[in-house]
Amino acid sequence: MTPYEVVFGTCFSCRRPFTFNPYLVPSIPIDPETGRPPDMGGDASRARREPVCPDCIGRANAIRRADGRPLIDVLPGAYEPRDVGI
Repeated sequence: MTPYEVVFGTCFSCRRPFTFNPYLVPSIPIDPETGRPPDMGGDASRARREPVCPDCIGRANAIRRADGRPLIDVLPGAYEPRDVGI
């Protein structure tokens, strides 16, 4: 039997719980004191990466597509268990 690892966390955007691969999931740097990313007033030195669920990435990409901006790339396996290969 192959062991797998999966993280259960909360989406930064919608606050719903979801599972993800911690090494591949799309995330955003957030300053825990302000709740903002560095480019919106958060402090980059305090920021930590917060995961974003596939539904929120889909909504963000729809807006980005309509605005002609680059889409957020979701790596294969971002929302799947990670094979730890022990």
